[in-house]
Amino acid sequence: MSRAVEIPLVRLGAVLALVLAAAVGLGLALGPLARSPAFREPAQGRVAEGVYLDIDGERIELGGLRPYEACGLLEDSASRWSVPARDAYIDRRTGGVVPALDGRRLDVAATVAAAVAAAPGQAIKPVFYPVPPLVGLADFPEAPVYSGNRAKNEVAVVLNVAWGDEFLEHILATVEGAGGRLTICPVGQWLDADAGRAAWLAEAAARGHEIGNHGYYNRPMTYSAAKVKDELDRTAALIRQACGRQPAVFAPPMGEFNQTTLAAASAAGYRTVLWSLDTIDWRREGVDVIAGRVTSRVKPGDIILCHPTDQTAAAMREFLPVLAAQGLRLVTVSELLSPELPPGATPTGQPPEPGR
Repeated sequence: MSRAVEIPLVRLGAVLALVLAAAVGLGLALGPLARSPAFREPAQGRVAEGVYLDIDGERIELGGLRPYEACGLLEDSASRWSVPARDAYIDRRTGGVVPALDGRRLDVAATVAAAVAAAPGQAIKPVFYPVPPLVGLADFPEAPVYSGNRAKNEVAVVLNVAWGDEFLEHILATVEGAGGRLTICPVGQWLDADAGRAAWLAEAAARGHEIGNHGYYNRPMTYSAAKVKDELDRTAALIRQACGRQPAVFAPPMGEFNQTTLAAASAAGYRTVLWSLDTIDWRREGVDVIAGRVTSRVKPGDIILCHPTDQTAAAMREFLPVLAAQGLRLVTVSELLSPELPPGATPTGQPPEPGR
């Protein structure tokens, strides 16, 4: 190598050595500062200390984690808290359709955002998004319904009304006192006979009770489609006049129907609703007997049939606390048949009824 080339290389090496030495020196000088609190990651970039996720009775500690760390932790376990959607299907035993039920999946991003916004030591609730079923009630428009989905911790009471005016308000007050709502299905002829009944029905609707259609006459509607439609239309007009609502459910008088009845009701926009638990209160066999029919057999998803008798409200005062103790919410039929899970609720996971 010539001396002319050697001299620039020596100078380059010297410059590099000086740069390296300076870098090492700067690192040694800044090392203690980098370890000081002033140079740590800002607190707002982490979940506050003591914050935890309370999910289905399980405690997941998130305090001190960076958001991406919390996301990773929850993503790893999200499947444990997911619930698959349940499709509607025909129960071969009854011929009725069992309603669908939404599933759920943990919304990790929204849950972590809640954790980041939480105060130190705070418990946060998970955020879920629904997973809709593939098959719903709409896929079986003419099928009757006997119960809700057994995986839903709710029941409904249908009050078919063709008489018993003097007991109606007592029954409503009893149900409302227990935090529930009824589905009231009046006979059109009964409603048409007295303006005071229309006023009562309007008040019941205003208080949150659902109003269904029980036909115009209190007799089996197993005749032509045109006659079924006429009865439904006449009663619906009275209900709309009384409370401004179009009924969505149809309770066949005596529980009797045929395929023509079902088809005509469906064409008129109704879901035909029967029951899975009959109190047989119209026999007036005693308050304890009526209540016992419910308390001994009730299951999630039941539709309970009642009538306005002198013993019904007293029987309700016995069986409604039992429902509450079993974690069963008393809702309207339309709420029971909805695929939506109520806020904060978790499906029971009960298997389908035999005969599916």
